[in-house]
Amino acid sequence: MRRLKQQQSVEVHLDSEDEIVVPCRVLRVEGSVATLESAGGDPVLPGNTAPALPGYLVFEHAGGRVALKGIAAPGANTQTALLFVVIDGVQLPERRAAGRVEVEAQARLFLPAAGDHEYIETPLADLSISGMRVERHPNLDVETRYRLELYIGDEPTPIRCDAEVARRTATHIGMKFVDLRDTDQAVLAAIVASRQSAVHA
Repeated sequence: MRRLKQQQSVEVHLDSEDEIVVPCRVLRVEGSVATLESAGGDPVLPGNTAPALPGYLVFEHAGGRVALKGIAAPGANTQTALLFVVIDGVQLPERRAAGRVEVEAQARLFLPAAGDHEYIETPLADLSISGMRVERHPNLDVETRYRLELYIGDEPTPIRCDAEVARRTATHIGMKFVDLRDTDQAVLAAIVASRQSAVHA
């Protein structure tokens, strides 16, 4: 990502039923998240696409073409904005000071010995790319590690991983994500970056 510069021309190749190639320019790069804008001024993602799609960020570097694997998601500010989160062997950084955002989400937590139909559901207070803070529930005082399904907004498909208790207060429980897949981590990074852009807009 250090190879990218502001205003540099890039292409986003999205994996979908119909191959989508989006010419963009770079607005800024923070860690493994590049904020892009459609070069033609058209909406970046068609209305019927998924909110986050796998693909490649393609650009010229040192006389050759470079392709970085990642996840693309719409930006929060305009229809022409796009967030691209690189997962091509890149470690996503955690920024404690600005890395937590409020989201509309429900955490579904399964006890280690429970079946698929026995779970505790509690709303999120905030979210980061490495963890979450949920409202305290009396049944969450039993264990220190749970199987998690995280439902964000209206998305029907949850992010799945384990969640480990890191801190308990009188009103909330802080949990860190464990065994989070690269693709889900990239989706979380895109969501967090999108919410941060909306707050600072």
